[in-house]
Amino acid sequence: MKKSILAVLVFSLIGCVKKKEFSDTDLLLVALYLSQPKDYIFELGYPGSYNTIQNSDLAGKTSGITVTVGGQTATGVSEVSSDSIQFVMPTIPNINENAAVDFVVQKNGESVFTTSVRYRPLVDWTINEPTATQRFIDGRDNKNFFKITATTASHVFNTFGHGASDLDISYFSSLNGTPIAFAEKRMNGSEFNKVALTAGTVYIQVKHISGFSTGYNLQIANAGVVATNSATLYNPPSLCYDTMGSGPATSNTCPILMATVLGQGHTRTGRCTYPSDSGLTTRNYYSNGFGTMYAQSTCLNPGGGSQNEAESIFLAN
Repeated sequence: MKKSILAVLVFSLIGCVKKKEFSDTDLLLVALYLSQPKDYIFELGYPGSYNTIQNSDLAGKTSGITVTVGGQTATGVSEVSSDSIQFVMPTIPNINENAAVDFVVQKNGESVFTTSVRYRPLVDWTINEPTATQRFIDGRDNKNFFKITATTASHVFNTFGHGASDLDISYFSSLNGTPIAFAEKRMNGSEFNKVALTAGTVYIQVKHISGFSTGYNLQIANAGVVATNSATLYNPPSLCYDTMGSGPATSNTCPILMATVLGQGHTRTGRCTYPSDSGLTTRNYYSNGFGTMYAQSTCLNPGGGSQNEAESIFLAN
């Protein structure tokens, strides 16, 4: 329902209160209207991004101005049109989740325009390690941003925990680069794929496509994962699984569980890290059952007992 219709309903109800002519449905609609977020949401909104705001109240107030966002001075302020300005989003300390912040335009030391805007932090994310941190996203504030330190290698990405929502993943290598979508095949519950990256800082965008508001976990790996749970397979064991989970990390990992096998002179012959509806897992292969070529084949090709082979990565050690 459009805001204008809801606003009319609000004023109509004011006249009906004394006569008690309003229904529970009317009250619910009013409550929804009054509880709607009122902050302005940019296309990007993360630190270092270029953003444009247009408002009729800015008419005649777009030159010779300074802009503060969340109390921090914005750079790159310029006039786009008579009622629009562009600026570079500053870094606002101590905000680790998308949040509404004050936006103030000053001219000659006086405030000439104020509103609330959505700030989206670039959250530092560690690859190969578990985290209990969930990000939140919905159809209105539909983007989260992350920053990772990549290596020149294939990296596998896995969102999960968003059972009734469709999320897609993109990356970009420069701060204002165009996001490149690479994980957008699945509809609900999880999203995953692998992509080859170059060493350096890489920016990640998770975008809400459809469904409900949701929390989710993001996992990224370019090697074997740090495990929160580990388990062997076969007797004597020749496979061992490290599951990333959400933490804390376990000390009872595959090298500990496979100590007897390793003590007999066997070695690890490969690692297969694969995504799933519950996050990333690394399957460790050992020479008492798997050579490197066979391990790689079972990791990357269907029919070898693995899963999501096309999105998996293999390391021969």
